[in-house]
Amino acid sequence: MRVLIRADAGAMIGIGHVARCLTLAEQLAALGATVAFACRELPGHQIARIRGEGHEVFALPGDTEDEVAELAALLAPDRVFDWLIVDHYGLGAAWERAARRWARQVMVIDDLADRTHDCDLLLDQNATASAAIYRPLVPDACRILAGPRYALLRPEFRQGRAPVDVARRVLVSFGGFDQSGMTLKTLQALTSIEGIEVQCIAGQSSPDLPALHALVVQRPDWQLLAFVDDLPRRMAAATLFIGAGGGTTWERAAMGLPSLCISVADNQSANAEVLARAGVHLYLGMAAQVSVEALRQAITLLLENAPLREHFAARGREWVDGLGAQRVAVALLGPGLQLRQARFEDARLLFDGRNAEAVRRGSLQQAPLEWGAHCRWLRATLDNDQRLLLIGEAGDGAVGMLRYDRLEPTRARVSLYLFEGRLGLGWGRALLAAGERALAEHWPQVRVIEAEVLADNQASIELFRGAGYSRSERHFERLFKDFSHEQF
Repeated sequence: MRVLIRADAGAMIGIGHVARCLTLAEQLAALGATVAFACRELPGHQIARIRGEGHEVFALPGDTEDEVAELAALLAPDRVFDWLIVDHYGLGAAWERAARRWARQVMVIDDLADRTHDCDLLLDQNATASAAIYRPLVPDACRILAGPRYALLRPEFRQGRAPVDVARRVLVSFGGFDQSGMTLKTLQALTSIEGIEVQCIAGQSSPDLPALHALVVQRPDWQLLAFVDDLPRRMAAATLFIGAGGGTTWERAAMGLPSLCISVADNQSANAEVLARAGVHLYLGMAAQVSVEALRQAITLLLENAPLREHFAARGREWVDGLGAQRVAVALLGPGLQLRQARFEDARLLFDGRNAEAVRRGSLQQAPLEWGAHCRWLRATLDNDQRLLLIGEAGDGAVGMLRYDRLEPTRARVSLYLFEGRLGLGWGRALLAAGERALAEHWPQVRVIEAEVLADNQASIELFRGAGYSRSERHFERLFKDFSHEQF
């Protein structure tokens, strides 16, 4: 699977688009995809960083007027990608339509919902996002991923964070290029608070760097850092984070790090307000309206109120579980899931998968399997020409089991479970779709598939509903008028 990502970074737009795309690229590569980037050479671009993470980069001139033509000149005439991912506020449907010459499918990452798109998949990870907002802006067949469930976070931000009894360490970061001056305001506010450690992350391009250095050099417990490669570790050790309403919002929430948020761009405010109303963080508003004194009062409030901090921490973890990048990667690559018929050598894989507590809890038969009985069942199943037992495999290993029992010439029953580490990511949807394609080849006469689901197994109920099954009590059924032409 080959993927091209179109995203930029620079002194005026920050590094957020490229940062979240690199996070997604890491997950795609883990599933076996090859990822390349197309980026403009703007002042402050991140091309060296992208190449340093092992990705090919097609560098576009910073002042290009015909970007499509420039990209065409860089790409080989016959080069085609399975997916083109576009994360750019300046590009919309016209550009995406023209770029389809290089891609079989197009995904858009957006935060604004202010223009139309020609895409097959759209992601908006903000709390304000919904399918209803984007439906008029995308083709009817476009799948929409909306909300913090899909926030693009690196795996390191899923680590737990222990409550801090003594309020001492404050972490400050307003992104790689702070044009708002909030970093300086925040340090000025912190100067009047005694007994704290401060770690301030400010890029070398910060316009206030000399003033920041002057404040920090006078205080032995303060640090000014140009770049850190261990941000999750620093977050885990912090009492409070002070920062903007961009991508680190989701990192703070996933880690359960209490935070004070200030918007440094217009498109951050609506999301920050929703999260404040939900009790995820304390929000002060737009940077231009936030004074040093207002900052000082808010910081003091949070440092002196441990129950309030832990309330923010708990609510953050409820909103963001840190698995968003994996879910988006599965949405992109899941349709390419490969199926193979099970073998007796899969006995341990199937045994461990079926005996996992989460799987047994959702099964009709919840008792643990016994190894000898399982092996006898597997041998009988492999010899049964009225049962089709399949294993789904992705680029990083086995995903789950899918079983079809033929009840009559035109009817079969499906059951499935996912292996450890695969639940809650969207693999069930991919497994069902791949299974139906395999079933159409193996038993082309089958027109109806049924399934049984426990009444309290909400995840499976939603899975089968989303796959087009109709429900009656515990029973689901899917009818095919023309199975051989069904679109998945």
